This record gives sequence, C-alpha cells and structure tokens, in this order.
Amino acid sequence: MLAACTSPGDAPPAAQAASTPLACAQLARAVPHGTRLTLAEEVAAGTINLTGIQPGAPGATAPVPAHCHVQGKIAERTGLDGKPYAIGFDLRLPAQWNGRFFFQGGGGTDGVLRDAIGVLTGGGNTSNALMQGYAVVFTDTGHLNEPGPNGPYQFGLDPQARADNGYNSMAQTARVAKTLIRAHYGQAPQRSYFVGCSNGGRQAMMMTQRYPEMFDGVIASAPAYRVPLASVQAVYDTQLYARAAAEQAPPGPDGRPVLSKAFSPGDMKLLTREVLRQCDALDGLADGMVNNWPACHFKPEVLRCTGAKTDACLGPAQVDALQRSFAGARDAQGKPIYSDWVFDAGLHSVDWTRWKFGDAASGPANARNLTLMTGGLAMFFTTPPTVTNDFWAYAMGFDPQRDTAKVYATEGAFRESAMRMVAADSPDVDAYARHGGKILFFHGVSDPVFSVTDTVRYLEQLRQRYGAATDGMARLFTVPNMAHCSGGPATDQYDGLTELVNWVEQGQAPERVVARARPENADVPWPGRTRPLCAYPKQARYNGSGSIEDAANFSCR
Repeated sequence: MLAACTSPGDAPPAAQAASTPLACAQLARAVPHGTRLTLAEEVAAGTINLTGIQPGAPGATAPVPAHCHVQGKIAERTGLDGKPYAIGFDLRLPAQWNGRFFFQGGGGTDGVLRDAIGVLTGGGNTSNALMQGYAVVFTDTGHLNEPGPNGPYQFGLDPQARADNGYNSMAQTARVAKTLIRAHYGQAPQRSYFVGCSNGGRQAMMMTQRYPEMFDGVIASAPAYRVPLASVQAVYDTQLYARAAAEQAPPGPDGRPVLSKAFSPGDMKLLTREVLRQCDALDGLADGMVNNWPACHFKPEVLRCTGAKTDACLGPAQVDALQRSFAGARDAQGKPIYSDWVFDAGLHSVDWTRWKFGDAASGPANARNLTLMTGGLAMFFTTPPTVTNDFWAYAMGFDPQRDTAKVYATEGAFRESAMRMVAADSPDVDAYARHGGKILFFHGVSDPVFSVTDTVRYLEQLRQRYGAATDGMARLFTVPNMAHCSGGPATDQYDGLTELVNWVEQGQAPERVVARARPENADVPWPGRTRPLCAYPKQARYNGSGSIEDAANFSCR
C-alpha cells in the first residue's frame, strides 16, 4: 500500500545518483521500497515461447535480442477477499539499448504475466520493440487469473485490485521499470512510449489523463476507454442476438437459444454485400472497402424477407437485432448508454462474428460478448459485484435501463465506482499537452467490441477543448473493414510506432500511414494490397490512374 501511495516519478536516491551500470544479477539492489524481484537472468539472442499462447498457434513464439530479463512483484498484500495480490511485472532490457522505454499495454481484464517483447499495433507484425532496441515492460495489472469460468473476474471482489487494474498498476510498474532501467544502463530513458490495443489502448489514454508526465507518446488502438458501458452494450447485443437465434433454429440441449445460430455465415456475407452495394463507391471507387464510412447510412431493413426466410433475405428478428444493436442501447430517457455503430464491409469476418455470437463449430455459448464482456460486467464493472458462473442467465437478466446505474455506483468498501476507476474519458489532457505528449489513435471501422464512432467522439471532445491545437497533439486513423485490433478483410498491417517516434522526436506529424493487406489472412480478397490510412477526417481517395492495389496511387483528402 505504501508503494501505491508514492509518486510515480519517485525513485530511491541510490538509483537517481547511480552512474555505474548494474549487471542484470545485481538489479535487486536497485528496486524501490515495496518491490521484490523474483527473476533476473541473461537471455541469449534467439526465439522464445510466449506465455499464455498455445504452442504451435500463430504468434506463439517471438524473436528476441540478447537481453536482461527481470520479473518482480510490487505492493504484495492480502486483499479484502483473503487472497494474495501483487502487481506483477516482466521487464526486458536489451544489450543494445536505443535509449527508449516501451510500455506494452494489456488486454481483456489482464491477469496474465505476459512476456514484455513490445507487441506492435495492427496485424501480422514480425518485429517487436525489444528487437528494435527498446527496454520493454508489461504488467499483469495486479492480479493473476484463477481457474474456472469466472476465474478471470474474481479480482473484482477486491476494491484495491479493481483500482490496480484500472490505473494504479500501470503507474507503479512504469515507476519501477524506469528505476531499473536507470540502474542497469546508468542513465534514464531519453523517451518513453506506451503502446496498446483494446484494454491496452484504454491504459494508454489513462496515462495521458492521470500521469501526464510519465510518457512522451502513446498509441491507443481500439481503446476500451469506456469499457463498463461497452459491456452493457455487449449484454444488450446478446439479448438481441438470442432472439434472432430463437427465430432461426431450435434451442440447444439446455433449452436456451444457440447464440451462434443467430446469423449463418451466408447471412453475414449477404449483409456485407449489401453494405458494399450501397456504400462502397461513396469515396469514388468501388474496391471492396468503405473509405467514406461517415457517409454510409445503411438500412438493414432492405434485406427483410417478404415471405419465408431464404438465403437471399434476413428474418424479422435478424433485422430487428441489427437495427437495435447498431443504433446502440439507450437509457430510460432515450439517451445513448454507450455508442452507435457503423455498418461496414468486415461484418462477415470470423473476427466480428466470434465476438458478437460465436461460431457453431465451437459450441453454443462461445461468444466473447457472453464471456469476457459479461463476466467483466458482473464481477468487476458493477457495484456490488455479482458472483456467477452462469453468464447467460446474468446477461438475460440484465436490464440496461435499470442496471446501468451500477457501473456508477459505490458501496461499502467499494468507494470508487467502476467508471471512476476504469474509464479514461476525460478530455482534460492539459498537463500532457504542456509536456509535449502525442497521442495516436487507430481504430477498425468493423470493430465488434468498441465502436469507432465512440473514439471519433472522444477526438471531437478534444477539438472542442483545444481547437486547432488538437492536430498537434492527437490524431486518429480509422481502418476500413478491420475488426478488433486486427483482422477482417482489411489492410491491417502498419507501423504506428515509427510514426509516433518521428512525431515526438522529429516533429513530423503523421498525415498518412501506409497499411498492407496480409496474404495469410483468409478474409482478405486482395492479398498484398496497400492503402494509406489517413488522419481523420481525411479519407483515402484514388488519384484516377495507376493500380488500385498500390497506396502510391491514393491521396488523403
């Protein structure tokens, strides 16, 4: 607890005065009060197996340079639930250091101590920040997942664990990491960057708002910056798609609708074909991508069956589910609870459907909305928490108009609401702006988890506060057809880190980021295609000549 109360910038006098670098095995001498190292080892250049990824799965291994590998625990304690807690961290210090610090953001509700290799944004990146010479850290955010269906959410029963996951663990981890970097190299990092997607994107935004002098630049991709409210939307979606599933197929052995039957793969392809028919050419070029998505006012009712359901139309409950879901859940006064959504051309992808209603091949209740989002809402994002293994029953019994108030509630030992601890929605980044900090946002237009329009809405709040000065501090790049963080029939491979570093260190504000469609992505119909991602509200527009597969023939306008 004492460690949690110290200033994130504090370091012990010995570390601040150090000029002689400490060897990897000596770093335990430099840790701040309240921190304990559990590992300090030299790792040779080569390939490592990544923690938490099934061996043989894509991305299960990563190249690494020779480096010092450190793990430790900060603020070890016993929680109100009687369980042991600590902020765990993994830190890797390359032998050939470029003088920079990279904080690797997390995902979901974290609870896994992953390897700090410096995961880059987008899809299919073969390099990582550690290979590029960055000192990299990662944190489990103060808890480790427990076994069982609700194991990843048990930490929500402890108020301090909630606060650690929401904001405190990132600040404390960065403080310790910078202390150890200084001790190991004999000097502090010249520049510090935070890069993450989803919850990692939320964490990046949190740093700019709560700890504005800690980082010089952040990348917030598909940020979960209002995840408690997005989880309410996810439960609302599950209710809608359950009705559609009941219309399309008989119930499962448990008597419940089979959520994955809400829409067949053919239904989803029909939907995106119609989206393309109505909206593809709004940017002047029919190319399988909706670049001018703000102008797309798609109405799913055009696909409603006039008679029996066929492969060429959608049933009434399917159309109703789409209409209501994409309009967004509303409270009793008719105000949006979270956000509306965009009809885009990536809705048929596995990445989209798996989040919303799962897939039939993996069982009746495998949707990420029904597991991660519902579990988080029940046990972490609402007060008091609801302990449950039956996420289906919880989702079906949740009334958005009545129960959304629980994400703002406090009670007993839970003195901070989930929205206060977790949401990173303040447009007040005055101190970060004075520090010269930069923010890069990336967001897939076909993101099924966090709406691109909600990220646009945050950028607009910055513009209301800072006017034209916003462009010198924050820029958003939307990715047509891309799902959550990566995937979908999209140009989802891009280098955001180089753009951020050039902006922070050279003053080169990014106007366009070239992105590539990965040939290994089965959803991509045009492998190898490149396109410019443009700083919002500009869009990629074809110049009128040259191959439409080459970004060089497009301008941002």
